Amino acid sequence: MNPKSLIVFAIPVLVVFGILLGSLFVVQQTQQTLVLEFGKLIRVIKEPGLYVKIPFLQNVRGYDNRILDFDLSAIPATLADQKRLLVDTFARYRIVDPALFYRTVMNEEGAEQRLRILNQSIALSVLGQVKLTDVLSPKRAEISRTIRDQMNIAAKAFGIEVVDLQLRGTDLPTANSEAIFNRMISARKQEAQEFRSRGDEAAQEIKATADKERTIILAEATKQSEIIRGQGDAYVTEKAASIYGKDIHFYDFYRSLNAYRAALNPETTTFILSPKDNFFKYLNR
Repeated sequence: MNPKSLIVFAIPVLVVFGILLGSLFVVQQTQQTLVLEFGKLIRVIKEPGLYVKIPFLQNVRGYDNRILDFDLSAIPATLADQKRLLVDTFARYRIVDPALFYRTVMNEEGAEQRLRILNQSIALSVLGQVKLTDVLSPKRAEISRTIRDQMNIAAKAFGIEVVDLQLRGTDLPTANSEAIFNRMISARKQEAQEFRSRGDEAAQEIKATADKERTIILAEATKQSEIIRGQGDAYVTEKAASIYGKDIHFYDFYRSLNAYRAALNPETTTFILSPKDNFFKYLNR
């Protein structure tokens, strides 16, 4: 085969090979692909693999099926308590309906532009219903979820699902910062004082209860001791009367000795009595 014939044979082969290459395309695992014919949607492919299209008449457009991150620009917001705040948000979204996505926003750049507009409108509306103390408290997460849910509802019109949205940064205007922080400190001090007052009140109640119980216990103990002492004295008196009743003279002598012991103190006691006084009748014998 001469060179001229070889060229004539090779040209059709190359054309056919080029047509075959132009008709094949690969859908990656992280992609979802649209087949278009003169801009008109023909089919949607979400499964990975090797596919065929009509060369020159059809073309393909691929979209990422993973979750995409998007930084939303900071927006100034006026809160319910008329405080101004600069809010910086961060969103994560994914394309769930590539056909609707193509018809409404065309590409990721168009999607992010729509999301930016939605975020500004919805975030301003939600933040306008909360106070600064809410934004700076654990309620911040609830506020973020509210904005995300409302954005997700609106984004469905573009074939987008908003997976997450966070209020990443909130900056206070300088003029408001000091007054707000002072007010927060004052509120915390007031809460601390309330806790201390409750503690003091509880301590007083506990002390009063303890004092009352102590008084009752002491009174009962005194009562019981008096009863026991009375019973003991009665027993002693009864026994003494029984014993001394057998010898009245000895009983009188014994009582006189006890009286001498109690009355006569050589250091402090001086008696001036008549010798005939009955007090010393047993000493005069």
